[in-house]
Amino acid sequence: MLMGQKFYAQNEYKPAYVITTELDTIQGYIQYDLDAELSENISFKKNLTDVSVTNYNPSQLVGFNFENGRTFKRMKVSNHNKIVQDSSFVFAKQLVKGKIDLLVWRKNKNNTKDYFVINNESDRQARLIKPKKTEIKQDGKTYSRKDTKFKNHLAFVKHDLNLESRNYEKLKFSDNSLRKEIIAFNETSQEEFPITTYKEPYDYTYTVLVGSPFEFEQDEIRFRLAVYRNKTFVDKTNQFSFLSGVVYNHYNHSRGWDSEKYNSFNGTSNYIWQMLNIIPVGIHYQTDAKQVIPYGHFGVGAAALMMTDYVIEDNINVGSQKEFVFFPTLNMGVGLKIKVKSNYIVTEITPTMNGVFFNAGYAF
Repeated sequence: MLMGQKFYAQNEYKPAYVITTELDTIQGYIQYDLDAELSENISFKKNLTDVSVTNYNPSQLVGFNFENGRTFKRMKVSNHNKIVQDSSFVFAKQLVKGKIDLLVWRKNKNNTKDYFVINNESDRQARLIKPKKTEIKQDGKTYSRKDTKFKNHLAFVKHDLNLESRNYEKLKFSDNSLRKEIIAFNETSQEEFPITTYKEPYDYTYTVLVGSPFEFEQDEIRFRLAVYRNKTFVDKTNQFSFLSGVVYNHYNHSRGWDSEKYNSFNGTSNYIWQMLNIIPVGIHYQTDAKQVIPYGHFGVGAAALMMTDYVIEDNINVGSQKEFVFFPTLNMGVGLKIKVKSNYIVTEITPTMNGVFFNAGYAF
C-alpha cells in the first residue's frame, strides 16, 4: 500500500499533528521542510492565522505526522567520547511500517544518513550506520574492505543469523535496497502487521532558454533553444535534481554560393546546420541561496544533425542535398537563477559544438 502523494513547497505550513511525550495528540500545522531540517526541530501552529509559533525539539515529542503520510518518530542516538557516554534524540522519517519498521535519519552534516529498524513483535531495534572502509595489507598488496556491522544489526532485529545468505550479500546501505529487504521480510506477517510504505515525493520544474553565440560572423544566423526538466525529491534536497531535456541548435549562412572565390570547384558546401539533441540523463546542482542562485548541470545524450549543402558542379550551384549524422553528446552549462515571486529568470553559459552560447530564459 502506498501512502498518498502530494507535493508541497518548503517553508509552508501544512496540516499535521504532533504527539507529546504524554501521548497527547495535538492537531495543527507544521512548517514543511527537508528531512534533515525536521530531524532537529519543528515549527508548529494550531491555526494558520496564529502569529505565535511553537518550536519542538525531539526531546519534547514522541513524533509527528503530516497529512500526506510523512511520519517522523523520535529515536535515541548515543554520543560517545572519552569522558562520558550519554544519549540524545532525533526525529527520523518512517519509510516502511510492518512487522519491522524502517526509518531514515538524514543529517545536515555532509548530507549523511543513518537508518533505524524496529521489530514491533520482539521490540528489538538497531541503528544502521554506513559501512566504513578499511585497508588490509597482505603479501605486499593493499586490499579495501567494508565492515558488515549494519547487516549484523539488521539480522539481530530480524532474528535471522544466516548472514551468509544471498540476500545479505546483495544488501546495500541505501533506501531502495533496505526498503526491498524489509518489505520482503514483512510480507510473511502482513496479516498481523499490515505493510505501509512512504513513497518519496518529487516535483518537476521546467526551464526554457534561448541562446546566442558570443561570436558570430556577418551574414550568418546562429541560435540555440533549450527546454530542461528537473526532477527533485523535495523531502531530501533542494540542491540536487535529475535533469533531462531537448536542445535545438541552428546555423544558417544566409549568403549564397560565392563562385568568385574559386576558379573551379566540384562538391558540396554546407550552408544550413541543424541539430536536435536529446538529453535523457543529467545532474543539476544549485546552491541553497535564496534570491540569486548559482547552478551547474551535466548530462549525456544523443543528437541528430541535419546538414543542408549546396551541390556545386564546375563552380556552379546546381541544387542542394541533405545529410544526416547521429552521435552521442556531452552537455553542460553554468548559470544564475534570479527569483521572481515563485519562479526564476535564468541566465546560462553553455559550450557547444557550434561555439559558446549565452542563454536567457525562464524557470517555473
